[in-house]
Amino acid sequence: MKRLFGFLYLCIFMFIHMFISQPTYAFENQSQSLEAANLRIAIDEANKIKDPKQRLDLLKAASDKTLASCNENFMVRDILSKAVQASSKLQDVTKQADTLRAALLETLVILTFKPKVEAPVPAGFPAPTPVGVVEIKKLPVYRMAKVANSGLGGNNFFTLFNHIKKNKIEMTAPVEMTMAEKNGKYTESSMAFLYQETTLGKVGPQGNIAVLDTKECMVASIGMRGSPSSENIESARRWLIEKIKNAPEAYEIAGELKVMGYNSPFMPEKLRYYEVQLPLKLPTK
Repeated sequence: MKRLFGFLYLCIFMFIHMFISQPTYAFENQSQSLEAANLRIAIDEANKIKDPKQRLDLLKAASDKTLASCNENFMVRDILSKAVQASSKLQDVTKQADTLRAALLETLVILTFKPKVEAPVPAGFPAPTPVGVVEIKKLPVYRMAKVANSGLGGNNFFTLFNHIKKNKIEMTAPVEMTMAEKNGKYTESSMAFLYQETTLGKVGPQGNIAVLDTKECMVASIGMRGSPSSENIESARRWLIEKIKNAPEAYEIAGELKVMGYNSPFMPEKLRYYEVQLPLKLPTK
């Protein structure tokens, strides 16, 4: 019962802190917004056509155009490529058109998604990566309070929350979760709250929490929406690896897979945003 009241207190505190005292920032990618506008027009035009064959042809053209213009969006590419392949195996023209239309609508959701950041980010942090896109970007030096997984469910979050409350450290986004993989399942091996400035607090152990400063580093990062399930994380990891292999620079993976969560539990799941990242380094000569 005591733990239940503690959880309710935490939820109320986070609601006040993150939804009232802190503004919510929505990030928009201009190029994807333009592609989304064109795609919406194409879907609307297809909806007006009664002839199944003509509707299918228009949807095929919209799919081809979107694939060409959004070739850097791995999620869109996979969704549309699989839909085109599935559609080609169907005999019924109407079902072919419906399959492509469903994939294009899913693509439209991805292209119009605007990550909402509910708390300040650390100084110098880059903007969130668009959903489905893999970017190679630089993370600045930042200070964080990190705790290893205790195996007690959500205990990491409570431990870190009590730490920042005790030290009067403001809640920031993202929350950093290092992930471990075993038999195709990803579990959290550690969690960290990031400080907004490296001048806040001081580094060193504080009980079972380590306060430390990171080094400036490059990461491969992909934007994701929804929940960081093992399936979604594995898809993100696959896209990250593909990007790294095809990058002009000969990057090597330099650390563990991380999930950077930007939203509180109050955000509806379909609106939640997170990034999956792999630290990178250039090979030593």
